[in-house]
Amino acid sequence: HRGGGKVGKQAVEQSYPSVLSALILKLGGLHGLAELGRNELLRSLLIAFQSFCDCVGDVEMGKILARDGERTEKEKWIDLVQEVACSSSVKRPNEVLPTCVILSKSLDRNQRAEREAAAAALSEFIRHSEKEPALLEQMVEELCQHVTDDSPTVRSLCLRGLVQIPESHILNYIQQVLGVILALLEDATESVQLTAVQCLLTVLNVSEQDAVDPILISLLVRLRNLQISMNTKMRSNAFAAYGALSAYGAGSQHHAFLEQIHATLPRLILHLHDNDLSVRLACRNTFQLLAPLMEVDGLSSLLNKQYFTSDRRSDYEDFIRDLTRQLCRLSPVRVDSYLESAIQAFDAPWPVIQANAVCLVSCMLSFLDDQRFLAPYFSQVFAMLVGRMSQSPEAVVRAAASSALGLLIKRSNMLKSLSSRFDRTDPSQSSQHGEPHAKTSSELQEEAAAKPNGAQGEQ
Repeated sequence: HRGGGKVGKQAVEQSYPSVLSALILKLGGLHGLAELGRNELLRSLLIAFQSFCDCVGDVEMGKILARDGERTEKEKWIDLVQEVACSSSVKRPNEVLPTCVILSKSLDRNQRAEREAAAAALSEFIRHSEKEPALLEQMVEELCQHVTDDSPTVRSLCLRGLVQIPESHILNYIQQVLGVILALLEDATESVQLTAVQCLLTVLNVSEQDAVDPILISLLVRLRNLQISMNTKMRSNAFAAYGALSAYGAGSQHHAFLEQIHATLPRLILHLHDNDLSVRLACRNTFQLLAPLMEVDGLSSLLNKQYFTSDRRSDYEDFIRDLTRQLCRLSPVRVDSYLESAIQAFDAPWPVIQANAVCLVSCMLSFLDDQRFLAPYFSQVFAMLVGRMSQSPEAVVRAAASSALGLLIKRSNMLKSLSSRFDRTDPSQSSQHGEPHAKTSSELQEEAAAKPNGAQGEQ
């Protein structure tokens, strides 16, 4: 009966770890049934759990159960188990060790919901194991073993537990934790991948260079794959983690790190104007973190201008124009890779990213000077833009394609004009008349753009 009497209370006190563990595991199992509509068993268990709270004098735990006990959504009952574990750790710190020993063994149970309940409790208890180094070592071992469980929930909870290792001990286990994160970034379940990205952001705050160096490039490659997820939370976290890794870019992997940054740059530029605000903010912050490492003249000053943080499309397009002017001064190999990457984004699943790609590519082509380099891109991009302008159902894409076509036609006409002018001019004559440094076509274009509308050049 409720309260259990003096004898019952004493028995529960003496068996606290085993009773609490059994109730937690049962809570997981019965929530699984309650999701199927069988609530009566869960209600009976909650009555028993409340009696346990009365017996051991844990008023806070009783309140937690009364508030959230009957919520059957998985996320809610996982939170409930973690709150129960937290309450127990605070109220009964001496019972953490024996309770965790029981729950660690329960990670091998056949019933999935019980394994999930055990993992949920352990992911919280580990935070309170600072004074038990032997227990902590055992828990880390168990959690690392079970990140391959067939339940995505267990995999996520085991990883969440690993990043909750007390700060005074985390450095002893950081390579193991980073290894698990690296593996789960490629998990088959998106929710587990998202957990891995979020946990990476957490542990990078305490990770030393020598722990990150061996897997730095692998982390960057896997994060790049997640930056095009349809899940906005995944995109924003993947871009944010990319920026956080900039802190490790000056180490032994500097050259390879730099190549990864440049490979990702077009995508980062395109998602600066993502539909989702959290993605835009993550990209801006990451761009600012990476810019000093990228060795592009004038880049950092562009990021200090008002248009970089603006959400207006016209400001974004102004930023693209100024940025591409700088990027086109890099090596042809670098520019070629930017163009290829940006052209692929013409088929991105988001109309606004397609429009951004159109803007980026057309601006780059308008600033390039090498006609042999330009020729194959011009014909390819022209055809794609005509198709987008006539066939895209999205107004933002049609508008971007129309504007880009106008820009490229103007550029093409200028190149033809310059070419015919140079053909008519004897190069030796211009050098004799004090013009040893012929202006590039892009410099002439900038001069033309700077003149007021309607102004005519000298005839």
